[in-house]
Amino acid sequence: MNKLQIFKRFAFCFFTRNGGVSKFEFSTLNCAYSKGDKKENVNENRKIACKLFPKKRLILPNQTHSNKVIKVQEKPKTIIHADALISNKKGLLLGILTADCAPIVVLGKNYFGIIHAGWKGALNGIIENTISQFIFEGEKIDDINIFVGPHLKRDSFEIKEDFVEKICKVKNFHQFIFRSKEKEFFDFSKFIESIIVKLKVSNYMISEIDTFKNPNLFFSHRFHKRNKIKNCGRQITLVGIKNI
Repeated sequence: MNKLQIFKRFAFCFFTRNGGVSKFEFSTLNCAYSKGDKKENVNENRKIACKLFPKKRLILPNQTHSNKVIKVQEKPKTIIHADALISNKKGLLLGILTADCAPIVVLGKNYFGIIHAGWKGALNGIIENTISQFIFEGEKIDDINIFVGPHLKRDSFEIKEDFVEKICKVKNFHQFIFRSKEKEFFDFSKFIESIIVKLKVSNYMISEIDTFKNPNLFFSHRFHKRNKIKNCGRQITLVGIKNI
């Protein structure tokens, strides 16, 4: 993995946790300033990832599981608090960090965007708000393409009653709940797809890779917690306009 994907005039990559310099539970391409990893390691890991996108300025938001989308046209002077970014500037590189949440790349004709979609953000409209911003900027729904990267899949997304109480406000929420051996699981991929279809975006791809079941490839918060691993790193996803 860690291979640059080219789509029309854009380039993006869903990075794995491999190929960096961090040690121990952060091994090796941890791109988050998590408690326990060294800042210099994270800085180096981000540089390694950005080498696939030369001559671009990286922008990473402070993610808060919100539904906030920000349009960026230049390197911000202060920290951006948001869970989705969009731009049309060739010199900018947009990124988000994940460890079970879904990294989503959105591409139009002129604009590109990136979404950090946890279940809270998805439930509260982060995907809808991002597509609305694309439309506001003049993009047409038929020109929008969505790529959903590796995330926590149904068989690994065990839920409790408190989660069901939160998701029950979604129409026909039962279609996203799977029961097996007296346990309940949430089909996060199906939920994301239902939002995309409702938005009438027909051009989309959703990864089949489960972050929880692939701990050697991806950081997984749930895997770390279940196996009592103290610290969990974050893999990065990047998108920008390709260099010609």
